[in-house]
Amino acid sequence: MSDQPTPPESQEPSATQNVSGGVTVQPGGDANVGGDVVGRDKVTQSTTNVTNVGMSPEAVRRLVITVGVMVFVTALCFFSGGIIVGGAALQAFDRELPSSMAAALDFQDGLNTVQAMPADQPFRWSYTETDLSSYMHFVLGPQIGFDAHARFLSDDQVAFQGSWSGMSGRQVTVVTRMVTNSPQVYEAVSAAVQILPLDNSNFGWVALPVSAVQPLVDSINQGIGQGYTAKAIDYPQFQPTESDQLAPPLEAPLRILGVGQ
Repeated sequence: MSDQPTPPESQEPSATQNVSGGVTVQPGGDANVGGDVVGRDKVTQSTTNVTNVGMSPEAVRRLVITVGVMVFVTALCFFSGGIIVGGAALQAFDRELPSSMAAALDFQDGLNTVQAMPADQPFRWSYTETDLSSYMHFVLGPQIGFDAHARFLSDDQVAFQGSWSGMSGRQVTVVTRMVTNSPQVYEAVSAAVQILPLDNSNFGWVALPVSAVQPLVDSINQGIGQGYTAKAIDYPQFQPTESDQLAPPLEAPLRILGVGQ
């Protein structure tokens, strides 16, 4: 019997086959996908260079933060200026008040007299708003780094306002009450600092904790609130002015009944 030719063994193609979509079929039916397969879709990763035109992302971030801070500060100025310190205290400094060295010296004479009193000797000391404000501006203020004026308030309080070195020269308003039977006459009630200076406007004031201005109040007391003890304080009566503000008459005095220390 003649030998039958041996049929050639079937050989699987050695070459890989490319199928659409970037899928490569290897011999044996395995498939390599050049990317991630999601469902029937192939997801490939690519790197894209983005060119920013204008501000960089970091600059935009800084701008957003800056605008946010400005909005916060503006709102804080609007709400705290008239609430914590009180609009009356800020408006009191809108009314003009004459200041003179003569008035400051009158205040100094009265202060020297009561501070020189023997212990427990009674006295009556009277001075006007002009006297106190002039003394703060010409005498005590320069000594303590406080270029200030003073105003009586209708609620039996006294306010001081001016640029203070303790706040880097910013305008500061301090509202005090005068207390009796105390070694120091002036006690801080509230305070504010002007962080947005605007001419002829009470906008831009931000409330301060009383502790922030306590060194200033201590200096005021060392100058005019020590060396005597107030037993009673009689504030002047306030009257409407032409600008519809309440103010004491220029010659109306504040009276302190007290004793020497």
